[in-house]
Amino acid sequence: MSSQAGRFENYDEAFAKSMVQNPSGFPGLTGLPAYLGIRTVDVGPGTMTAELEVREELLNPFGSAHGGVLAALVDHVLGAVLYPVIPRGSWAATTEFKLNLLAPVRTGPLRATATVEALTKRTAVVRIEAHHDGRLVGLAQGTVTISAPRPPEPGGS
Repeated sequence: MSSQAGRFENYDEAFAKSMVQNPSGFPGLTGLPAYLGIRTVDVGPGTMTAELEVREELLNPFGSAHGGVLAALVDHVLGAVLYPVIPRGSWAATTEFKLNLLAPVRTGPLRATATVEALTKRTAVVRIEAHHDGRLVGLAQGTVTISAPRPPEPGGS
């Protein structure tokens, strides 16, 4: 176990490994993350890296990746980075984030790395760096609300 894991008492290494082994990071990933082709490439205690391939249909009229593509990738890693470090059954929901778009991306892989900077039982602050071809193309910071697992319903299974 790394020294970083000690910061996160609920860190679940097996779950983190399963996120990387499943190309989408989550079983049955649907919607916009699936359409964008987001792939989880690395997960550790309080950190996660995911990427997508910039392709023609993700470009704006000026030939670079639409800012919404990077925003969607940022939003995905902003919440997903928390699942290996919060109690099983908890829910992480983005409350807000600020994104600086620093340089255009026209083709190839766009990679975002999220790092949990602060974590309480109810909130987290996460920093995200986005890179393309070794160049920093985006910086973001966001807040995530964490909801505790719901107790089972009476009579339910």
